[in-house]
Amino acid sequence: MAIGGNTKKINALILTDSFIIRGEVTVPNTMRFSDAINKFLKNQVFIAVTNAEITLIYGGTKMEERDFILINKDQIVAISPND
Repeated sequence: MAIGGNTKKINALILTDSFIIRGEVTVPNTMRFSDAINKFLKNQVFIAVTNAEITLIYGGTKMEERDFILINKDQIVAISPND
C-alpha cells in the first residue's frame, strides 16, 4: 500500500527477540503512530524502517547501520515512537 506524499517520519524503537532497532518509520501525516501501526499498516506483513541502527539485545553490541530494512511484524515484540 503506497502512502503518498502526505507523510511524516517518526523515530521509532523496535524490539525483537534478538535485536533493538532504532530508525524511522513513515506514516501518514494525519495519523498518530499507534493508529498507523494498528490500522493503516495492519494488513502489511513488513514494516519499512529507514536509517536503521541494529543492536544486539543481549550485550548491547551495535551490529550495523542500514539505510533501509524491512522487519516482519511477526518478529516485533514491542514498537514505540522514540522522540
